[in-house]
Amino acid sequence: MTKLEKKIIFPVTRIHNPMLLEAWLEDGEIKDAFISDTLYRGFEQILIGRSAMDMPYYTQRICGICSSAHAITAALAVEQALGMHVPPNGQLIRNLILTGDFIQNHLRHIYLFTLPDYFRGPDIAPFVPHSEADLRLSSKEDTQMTEHYFKALDISRVAHAAFGVFGGKAPHGHGLVPGGASMEVDADKVNRYRGYLIEIMGFIDDVLLPDITLIMKRYPEYVDLGKGIGNYMSVGGFPNPEGSTLFPQGVILQGKRESFSEKHVTEDVTSAWYKPHGPLHPMEEDTVPDRSQPKGYTWVKSPRYRGQPVEAGPLARAIINKEEVIGHGALARTWARALETKKIAKAALEWLNRLEPGAETLDTKIGQDSGVGIGLHEAMRGTLGHWAAVKNGRVKHFQIVTPSAINFGARDETGTRSVGETSLLGLKIQSDDLKEAGRIIRSFDPCFSCSVHIIDGEKVHALKIQV
Repeated sequence: MTKLEKKIIFPVTRIHNPMLLEAWLEDGEIKDAFISDTLYRGFEQILIGRSAMDMPYYTQRICGICSSAHAITAALAVEQALGMHVPPNGQLIRNLILTGDFIQNHLRHIYLFTLPDYFRGPDIAPFVPHSEADLRLSSKEDTQMTEHYFKALDISRVAHAAFGVFGGKAPHGHGLVPGGASMEVDADKVNRYRGYLIEIMGFIDDVLLPDITLIMKRYPEYVDLGKGIGNYMSVGGFPNPEGSTLFPQGVILQGKRESFSEKHVTEDVTSAWYKPHGPLHPMEEDTVPDRSQPKGYTWVKSPRYRGQPVEAGPLARAIINKEEVIGHGALARTWARALETKKIAKAALEWLNRLEPGAETLDTKIGQDSGVGIGLHEAMRGTLGHWAAVKNGRVKHFQIVTPSAINFGARDETGTRSVGETSLLGLKIQSDDLKEAGRIIRSFDPCFSCSVHIIDGEKVHALKIQV
């Protein structure tokens, strides 16, 4: 029997927070992979006992690049628990705040995190030291891609400015609160937001889509390299006042479509560093860290739907919405993310036109001071859920399931891998730095700030995994 070779990347760069990849190779092919989040933050514990009305503010601190997604999801949970109502203008403003955040996230992910795997860049930070493996763009194309890299930074700042028009500031805005939005509508805000949006849409059509088309032309095999297992999930998002949503809800398991039901969501901690328990619904589980767990290799739990791993994100949303996709691998995810950026921007123009200056944006009336609420909304990276129990206006229970936990969770009690780990199996590695694996991992846009919501600074712990 051929002995497997172990290779480790730590940290996996150009993602959010510390990720460790341990890959086991045979004759240059990945036969097994473990993906670990090495940072514990304990946000769910921090929220207990605090005012339910503050949840959108606290949960935004989970992540700086997708803060508004946590704000809207927390607000939805609190509103359901306390019997609150959101006025139509407030709903439209929420969509506009979230639009700015989605766009800046997608642009930064594509240009700062993903595309540098495919072009060389200049001899300056952050492009040095270069990974010289498998670079296929011409010198002229490299120069153009570098120019677009820096232009994307400018446009992402424009998207954050749009966020700030109704959000107050970005990130961690103040405008999205239980009961609606705190900012009023006037002509100045509408015109400023529209101006930002028009500039962004020009960049999407003239730069973003042509750039990814070029990369797909040069690296066609990556359209399907790194594909998942064929299970997809979306809880819907960007609701209109009349009830329809821009993003669909639904699940695809083993090729069969069904409606999403939060009752089928569970989390398992068999292979994570928590007090052990089997699959539990988020309203039944708690978060008790325990670094001594013998099977543990990550701080990320194992979210499952009907006991199965699923993929979440722009590609999943496109497939569930029956939109045409070009494949199911790394660059197919990137292409879906780019098309989604344009889709959201176009929808935002419609939402902007529907705003009514002077109409109510916030309803602070509370129907009850105790209850249970479930907030579900698609975030930049995929499905996000907040489960809350409130008693006398204070949080009694709070659990969060994030997109990166869904995509990169630990192995469950049956030993089943996450979609992220499975996507690396069979991958042929020719580079010393596992560049091929990095391309696939980054295509999911992993955010491990979100996925674990204390690292011991005094000691270095060895990671021992039996295979």
